[in-house]
Amino acid sequence: APAQAPAAAEKRAPLVEEDNIFFRTGATQIDPAERHKLQPHAQRLKADSKQLLTLVGHTDDQGSRSYNLAIAESRVDAVFQALRSLGVPARQLQRYPAGEEMAGTGCQSSECRRLMRRVELVYRPQS
Repeated sequence: APAQAPAAAEKRAPLVEEDNIFFRTGATQIDPAERHKLQPHAQRLKADSKQLLTLVGHTDDQGSRSYNLAIAESRVDAVFQALRSLGVPARQLQRYPAGEEMAGTGCQSSECRRLMRRVELVYRPQS
């Protein structure tokens, strides 16, 4: 297959707001303005016990790799606990703290970095 042009490789897929819980810089607690997004996910998971949800913790590219991994892990845990408190069985939830590993490069603006600080909710069918 031909190599992608650099411009195409740098484009990011648009984020679906409802499938991401965003965090403030350095924060590991879910902001009340973000918490409401979890209710529809909890309902979906409780309605279909075969559905699995992976919680992917992302950080911006500021700070050391180990710091970012620790922050990502804490954020994933916060979302995990919030979903559990809404009645979602732990067996339907998987955790993946990616840290800055999937952040890519070239993020210069504060808005770009804000979009990186999130826990992404990714569904996959149970095998």
